[in-house]
Amino acid sequence: MTTTLAEEYGALVVFGEHRYFGQSFPYDRKDAFKAPLNRYLTVENTMMDYVELIKMIRTKYDAQDKAVITFGGSYGGMLAAWLRFKFPATFQGALAASAPILQFRNNPYAPLEGATDILTADFAAVYPED
Repeated sequence: MTTTLAEEYGALVVFGEHRYFGQSFPYDRKDAFKAPLNRYLTVENTMMDYVELIKMIRTKYDAQDKAVITFGGSYGGMLAAWLRFKFPATFQGALAASAPILQFRNNPYAPLEGATDILTADFAAVYPED
């Protein structure tokens, strides 16, 4: 992503830092995750951070007409997909690898044990009991 594809397509690859992680703490690290200081640690706020980051980058590099493809794996993949769904004018594509975007408690369409059931069945098909 960062070398081969970026070089081939002349792309700028940016890794935005998630709020409350890395250097992006609004409060002292030892207190940041405690209520009420953690009230700004929401998916909605995180997505708006990325929307604002892309606006700034597009302005800085005069790239308003360039496509933005967001990508990630697991939780990062969930963010990538949600950004594309919620902000299609900002994010023209998304690659969501291993992203359980429907995997929530009480979701009848993606029960929490669904992945485990599939893995167990796959394993049993390869290594049947004797």
